Amino acid sequence: MERLLFVCPKTGRQIDVGVETEIDTLLRIKGKMLRAACPACGRSHEWPVSEAALPKAA
Repeated sequence: MERLLFVCPKTGRQIDVGVETEIDTLLRIKGKMLRAACPACGRSHEWPVSEAALPKAA
């Protein structure tokens, strides 16, 4: 499972909204939108799933 990371449009910080998915599922839903509360600014934002980043491998 991979965690999806997005960028807060207010702060510009990369954030983890707590969504995990498998790569196959991510590829199937990349045309959808995700709405979530932003831990960086406290507001609710909507992001295209295609804009999600995956954490870099250590």
